[in-house]
Amino acid sequence: MSKITDNYKSLASGIGFSYDEFTNTIYGSRDGYEFLVYASDQRYPYLLTITTSVRSAGMALGKDEMTQFRKSVAPVSGITQKDSLITVVNKSQKDQSKLCSDLGNTIGALTALLRGKNYAPCCQTCGASGQTVGFMLETARLHLCAECAARTKSENEVKAQKRQQRNVNIVGGIIGAVLGSLIGVLCIVLLGMLGYVAAISGIVMAFCTLKGFDKLGGKLTPVGIVISCVIMIGMTYFGNRLDWGIEIYKELQGYFEYDMSVWQAFRAVPALVREADAMGDYIASFAQQMLFVVVGAVPTVISITREQRNVNRVAQIGYMQGR
Repeated sequence: MSKITDNYKSLASGIGFSYDEFTNTIYGSRDGYEFLVYASDQRYPYLLTITTSVRSAGMALGKDEMTQFRKSVAPVSGITQKDSLITVVNKSQKDQSKLCSDLGNTIGALTALLRGKNYAPCCQTCGASGQTVGFMLETARLHLCAECAARTKSENEVKAQKRQQRNVNIVGGIIGAVLGSLIGVLCIVLLGMLGYVAAISGIVMAFCTLKGFDKLGGKLTPVGIVISCVIMIGMTYFGNRLDWGIEIYKELQGYFEYDMSVWQAFRAVPALVREADAMGDYIASFAQQMLFVVVGAVPTVISITREQRNVNRVAQIGYMQGR
């Protein structure tokens, strides 16, 4: 169990709520309103978002009211309303005691605001008044009535099964990976012309190649990862050699006896590098580019895998599990 999970459990307990580890969501009710609390960006686990779905016979919250709320409740950095969904973002706070106090104060103030405006809980999808339940669709948290939750769950489980059964298009994936890798080559060459060997070029190569396979192949499988890696190695070699070829072409452009095109310089790179006794630098530049590719590939694979796992993912949040 991670430290963040322990902290979330402690935080939930401190404000009288519960914590659902599967969806990484704190949930609970206050004065009849149902709240979901979570980190919108997992890189910032203590930058918490609070949502609830409500409706009123009156008008939606005005801009002045939301500004006043943000200014009067110290932990709040922002509040928005879109249709029935009210979203409040608390300022990041790593001190657990202060975070718990801030979260409790925000929920208390938001509850008072909603009660004062005669808001009532409602379904985020159909707008029906009544108790809502927490529901996670892919990476979004929703407040749904029981009927909408059941329908959404059924529809997306069918979609997920169909997607899982879909075969990967290897040919399309290869085309996508090659097209993506060309962007990486362009990045290597352009940055090389500016005099840089930058990490960003390798990261772009990895990201675009893997994304290309994922988009045109339908999904990124272990086989797709291997194919993409082979393409990345080949295209990184091509990009690095082209970068050296351009540099050689620029260096020899003023010498009549070396009147050659960029393509001729590209083909002559190994021979000219050996002649200049610069093979060590040439190999080192390729190795450096490959290191940058690895740096970009690992998080990209993790990200795409997570995205694929979340596509059509449906999960009832905590307190709905037994209903």
